[in-house]
Amino acid sequence: MKRRNFVKTSLLTSAGVVIAPTILTSCSNWKGANDRVNVAHIGVGGRGRSTTTHYFLPQQGSRSLAVCDPFTTRRENFAKFIENHYATEFDEKLVCQPYLDFEEILERKDIDAVHISTGDYWHLPIAIKAAQAGKHIYLEKPLGLSLDNMLILEKEAKKNKVHFHYGTQQRSLTHCQNGIEMIRSGRLGEISYVDVWAPEGSGSPVKPDDKIIPDGFDFDRWLGPAPLAEYSFARCRSATGVYHTYDYAIGFIAGWGAHPLDIAVWGVKEKMNDISSHKGTGSLFPEGMLFDTITSWDVNIKYNKGLTVHFMSTDLARPVVSEYLPDMAGDGTAFFGEKGWISISRGQIASNIPEIHNELNVGVVGENGKHGENFIKTIKGEIKEIAPLEDAIISDCISHMGNISIRSGNEVKWDAVKREFPDAPGLEKQYFHRNPRKS
Repeated sequence: MKRRNFVKTSLLTSAGVVIAPTILTSCSNWKGANDRVNVAHIGVGGRGRSTTTHYFLPQQGSRSLAVCDPFTTRRENFAKFIENHYATEFDEKLVCQPYLDFEEILERKDIDAVHISTGDYWHLPIAIKAAQAGKHIYLEKPLGLSLDNMLILEKEAKKNKVHFHYGTQQRSLTHCQNGIEMIRSGRLGEISYVDVWAPEGSGSPVKPDDKIIPDGFDFDRWLGPAPLAEYSFARCRSATGVYHTYDYAIGFIAGWGAHPLDIAVWGVKEKMNDISSHKGTGSLFPEGMLFDTITSWDVNIKYNKGLTVHFMSTDLARPVVSEYLPDMAGDGTAFFGEKGWISISRGQIASNIPEIHNELNVGVVGENGKHGENFIKTIKGEIKEIAPLEDAIISDCISHMGNISIRSGNEVKWDAVKREFPDAPGLEKQYFHRNPRKS
């Protein structure tokens, strides 16, 4: 049977191995301060469309020339929307080309950068090929599912002089920057403990239904490197299957956890770039359902350098965090030092030190468009990378250590410097590697 026909029969099969094609490098270095950055947007569903609209389209320094998505109407309609935007807002006529296959975009010499907003399982495979093609990368969180792919991306980005920009937009928010500056400058004294919490897995764990593949949807392309599977509406919705099916993600422990964990790395990176032990408990969706990721988690982390981190889902964090922060946000990161604490999230910042609390609570916003602007500035050399790949790897690995500890039922030791399991190397292949489907 041909692969596409096999997909349409909605059968299940195991994973295979895929060999990535070699793509010639185009532009590894930026051209000039006055040149616009040409961007392609890969994945233009809810998040991709939103960030493109609010982060990129208002900018004078970039132009969106291509979009890619497995839904025909989605990519075609959004490409027209982008063209109309430039015509209306800037009185500029340009062509935004819709694509099914992102590889065609990477072959274009005029594309300088890609903005990737696909399902988690596509993040690293696309980013690696983009780096090989010399395209700068804005990658939505979390980073991905395989350690080996993280390290390949790191190697290819460095080799091809590609800038990486993680979709952790709090790094472009002034109140978060100010809070981190206070922590790193010693306003709290030595940091010894960090609380990190993020929303638990949500959505009703329903059985697959509605098994007719919609017209204009390339389900085979949507699956990509993931195992061949039965189509269902629930599987392909980002609010359910894409976030909570283990073939595509490890759940909100990474999907939401990436944000507060990024803040932790941002604040005390030197203490986290260390050997650590992770001991976690948690719950998964009920067996026999479509969804099979961790829904709630409670992970205690101890670093050799003395730092302790408590990483929790919000439902389990509430009785812990509300003891010192009664109006706690749904996600956050609290740093405890010798002199007191500071808690930081995109929509809230607080401290038990009145002077610091009042100083920080100025202009707190949940999100703005600055993160896209900072990506363009990074490419042009106007600022240094503010959400680098090294930090993304550290934070994403913490999510994976929690997932591995809970699924294995064992305490896990991790070396963040060597990127390895010093006591149990077999854990990588068992829990931190995915065999991509054969082409």
